[in-house]
Amino acid sequence: MKVPNINMLATTFLIILVISVIAYFNRPLPGVPEGEIGLEIGVPVEHSLQAGYETIPLPVVLRLRNRTASQMALRAADPCKVFRFVVTTSAGEFVQAGGVKEVCTQVETSSFINPQENIEEIRQIPLDAKRYQLGQYRLMVKFWDYSGDATFNLVESK
Repeated sequence: MKVPNINMLATTFLIILVISVIAYFNRPLPGVPEGEIGLEIGVPVEHSLQAGYETIPLPVVLRLRNRTASQMALRAADPCKVFRFVVTTSAGEFVQAGGVKEVCTQVETSSFINPQENIEEIRQIPLDAKRYQLGQYRLMVKFWDYSGDATFNLVESK
């Protein structure tokens, strides 16, 4: 029986490693595809459901990405419609909705986003503790009239 040459094994392993690294970096990434504008949402995968509190602040990262070659206009009917959210159970049952709790003038709000740039904001959504229990929820957000969603789990506080 012929023993494999150690150099041939090392070379084969190195080729497999290089091909794997190239494939990893060229994989399609989730998010906004090139040539489009869209919203990415970030929430903690697990968030503590704390007993005794009226509200549970849920941190949300909003990233509006312009992956086009053009400046894009952003418009909302009024300032209160720039950010809105809906929370449902994993089965799709309504739990809570809301947005900005300010007095809004009925004046159109506008802004813009430059090509290949992002608008990033961090918001705290006050979850009404009476409406929630342990489990998985879906957060759907509209930010400057672009939609995104994410799931989070409410777990026991430690």
